[in-house]
This record gives sequence, C-alpha cells and structure tokens, in this order.
Amino acid sequence: MVRRVGRRGRLLAALLAAAWLGWGAAQPPLDAWPMPAERHLAGEPAWLHREGRERLLREVVALFQSNYWDPGHVDWAAWGETHRAAVAAADDRRALDAALSRMVRELRDDHSSWLGLPGTTDVPERGPSATPRLGVQLSYVDGRGLVVERVYAGTPAATADLRRADVITAVGDLDLRTAGSLFEANAALAAALSEGPAALRIERGRVAFDVEIVASPVAWLDVATRPYAVMLDAEVGYLHVPTFNEGGVGVAVHRALHDLEAAGARALVLDLRGNLGGRLVEAGLLVGAFLEGTWARATARGELAWVATTAFEGATATAGAVSRLVEPGGAVIGQARVERPAWFGGPVVVVVGSETASAAEIVAGALRGAGRARVVGETTQGNVEAVRAFVLSDGSRVLVAIAQVEGADGAAFDGGVAPEVTARASVLDLARGVDPPVAEALRLLGRLPFTPGRWF
Repeated sequence: MVRRVGRRGRLLAALLAAAWLGWGAAQPPLDAWPMPAERHLAGEPAWLHREGRERLLREVVALFQSNYWDPGHVDWAAWGETHRAAVAAADDRRALDAALSRMVRELRDDHSSWLGLPGTTDVPERGPSATPRLGVQLSYVDGRGLVVERVYAGTPAATADLRRADVITAVGDLDLRTAGSLFEANAALAAALSEGPAALRIERGRVAFDVEIVASPVAWLDVATRPYAVMLDAEVGYLHVPTFNEGGVGVAVHRALHDLEAAGARALVLDLRGNLGGRLVEAGLLVGAFLEGTWARATARGELAWVATTAFEGATATAGAVSRLVEPGGAVIGQARVERPAWFGGPVVVVVGSETASAAEIVAGALRGAGRARVVGETTQGNVEAVRAFVLSDGSRVLVAIAQVEGADGAAFDGGVAPEVTARASVLDLARGVDPPVAEALRLLGRLPFTPGRWF
C-alpha cells in the first residue's frame, strides 16, 4: 500500500519534524543524522533510558528513510513523531519492542517487521515430538469423521499413502462419525496410536478401505517445510510446496519431480496454497525446473535493483542448475544450486489460495507469464516486497522492504495473482472427498471431464 501526502500534509509533517528536531537547535536535519553508536548510561544499555530510546527511534526512522524501496511511502519524520511518545515511555524491553513493532506494522507492507534483540523470541525446537504422531492436519465433520486437510512428507501418514480429502471414519471398532467433536475424535485416534499399530477405516471418495499405521515421533518444523508429492493417476503428478523459507527446499522440489516422472507423471498440479513465500533463490530453483532465463525482477526507488535468473550449468542439463539474484552491474547478491536438476516439460497447473504470498505468488505469476502454467484457485495476497535485515546500534534487528518484485516483463504482482478459474476448498468439500481447485486443475489439464470425487 502506497500512501502519499499532499501539500498541506507535507507542511504539517514539516511542522511536526521542526518541533521534534528543535528547528535545528538541538538536532541536525533528519538526513544528516549519523547512525549512533551504542552508548551505555550508568553502566546500563542505552535503551533503559529515555535518551537512548529516542536515539533508537531516530535511528529506525533514518534507516527506513534511506533504504525503503518507495521513498514516498510515508512522510518519514511524521511517522517517527507519531510514535515518539510511546517509544520514549517504554521503560522495559517488552514495551519498547511492542511500540517499535506497532510502528513498523503501520507501514502495512506485510514484509517490514521489527525483530528486536536476538534471543528475545522463543524459537520452537526442531527435535521430534515426544508423542508418536500420524503426520496429518485434521478437521472434524459430524457424521463423516476426521477429515485429512494435509499430509506431511516423511511421516507415517505419507508412508501409508493417506491423502488430502481422505476421511478417517473409524479407528479399530470405534466409529468416529459419531464422536461429536474434533477433540473427542482426535483423542480416540491418539489413544489407539499410542498402543501400537492402529487399524484405520478410510474413505476416499466413494471407496472405503482399511490401513494399519504405526505412529512415530515427528519433527514438525522439519516436515512442515518439505515438499509433498503423490501421483493423482497414472500420468498426473501432484506436488505441494508449503514454503520457500528454508534452505534446501529447491533441491527437495527437484528430487520430488524426479520421483514423479519416474512414476509416470506427464502433467503436474503444483499446489502453492498456504505458501507464504520465503527465499527467492529457493523459489528460483523451482522455477528452473520449468523454464530458463530471467523470471522476475526487483525495482527500488525507481530503478532496477536486481533480476532473478535460472540457468543450467555444464555440458548437459543434468550437470547442475543455479538460481541467482543479479544486480545490473553483474554482481550476484544471492544464489542457490541443485545437482542433477529435473526438467519438467509437460503441462502444469498452479493452485493458489488467498493466503499464498510473496515468493510463492511471484512463482505463480512468473510461470503463467512465461506460458508455462495455468493458474486456478483464489487471488493471492499481493505482498511482493523483498526484504533485508539490518542490525541497529543496540543489537536490535529489523527487516526493511527494500525492493518491489515484478514479473520479468515488468508485470505487477502487488494486486495479487488472479486465477483464470476461481475455486476454493472448504472442509465440507473435503469431507465429501472433493478438493475443487485440484479438480479444476485436472479439468484444465484435459485428463477427463470435471467429475467431483473421482480423484480424491
């Protein structure tokens, strides 16, 4: 969202800035402020004292004014003045971080964010859960049972070939269709899994079958980032990529595509629902499985900041592929590489949702813009800024949106990527065995007429 101020607004901002700066008596002009070094007062961190907090505020304002991709997004001096009282009054670290977080959120770009001091945010452990798990995300529909909304790669559920829109109707002799609530049904499932192999009754569309599953500990933070692949039929592969926010995601995508092609996939449904974005170089590795060359570009302050490219290396396409972010002068500012890359030449349909954002929606728009994919689902969020992390004088960290990402041809994505076919999946749809966006994707791929329920 870009907000510009008119002449009267600029005058008011100038008056506010003048009041804050003391008309040059106590402070130099805003653009002349130095980045202040951390100074301890009475042996304590400077932020414990009002003087130090106000200096930190000025530093934040100067940082955004110098680096934000759109210099006219707000009147920066007025922005700082609006939050000055709250920052100055924050006499403990929690209150200070809350005030600065509110300040940065007010920019409403969904990328810039206040991170605070290292170690002040609790980070979940990456180790496996102590309790054996199935490896699924579940909902409950009375009269149907536990509805599978997501299967996590590398878990017991994936090994047992459970799929999205499967319904667990019974565990052992217990009928889950009359459990009454998600809590009751989930408790019954957990109790059965804790005792060893559990017999589950599964409905997939109009077909019912039994599976026996042995639960195991699951490292949620690891499995939640892994791409998940399965064959929908003899020739259509399905690949869900939940995030680009971890190193190695792009390599895992190529591995999954190799597996799908080996299983006979000649067409692909690429599901980016729930993907909030992440690292553009990892997203670029995925793009490199479908096209080569420049696939996106970023602009900042009216100029080209960098382009995103994919390229094969070596004498053969299997030697390696690299995703790069390259500045106009040729400097590489980021890259990721994959050995033995996949190259998928068949038809592709990308499924997106209203929560698809950032690098994920840029991928969808780029593949469609290059003629390599069609898009179904819901319009994406339109949050397509690139960010850079900065460390302030007291050790605090802040993410600043430094560029706006566009298509390789300059196509704007800030309004979101609109699908050519609109479709969304509710829990009730899944309980009936239908995932409408995937069904529409299959129809677009020309595999068969639209037949809800046949594939799930």
